[in-house]
Amino acid sequence: MRNYGQQNRYSHDRIGLNSRLDEVQAAVLNVRLPILAHSTRRRQAIAESYRTGISSDYVEMLVRPTRTENHVYHLFVVTSPFRDQLQQHCISAGVETLIHYPIPVHRQKPFEDLAGDPFGLRHSEEHADRCLSLPCRPNLSDNEISRVIEAINSFVP
Repeated sequence: MRNYGQQNRYSHDRIGLNSRLDEVQAAVLNVRLPILAHSTRRRQAIAESYRTGISSDYVEMLVRPTRTENHVYHLFVVTSPFRDQLQQHCISAGVETLIHYPIPVHRQKPFEDLAGDPFGLRHSEEHADRCLSLPCRPNLSDNEISRVIEAINSFVP
């Protein structure tokens, strides 16, 4: 229940909550709060490096947020019709990526009885099939950022 109702990653058997913060995590967060603004600026810089450096014909950027000064870039997500091949290519290049939210909400068990669009939710399903999260942690070095960009740009399906 405390982790969005999921027992297996991204598979939600029931409607749950986001209440995973215990006392130790709260203490760590309290210590890290003073560097939050710096971390956010670094993530924004990484995102901008990706936006200007990635030029692959096989990778699409999500629409740039209209208010980038407030965007924290918790994730930097790209899409590709060759997502799984791209992920394997990145692994071979020493770049770790993740697939976040591969099952759309309307396909989760708690919502299977809700009335839905009889034609489906094409955009949600396409995004779930194509999305790939690139590394965007604030402690990435400029060299590591360049390696990510190089791996993406060298991908050919």
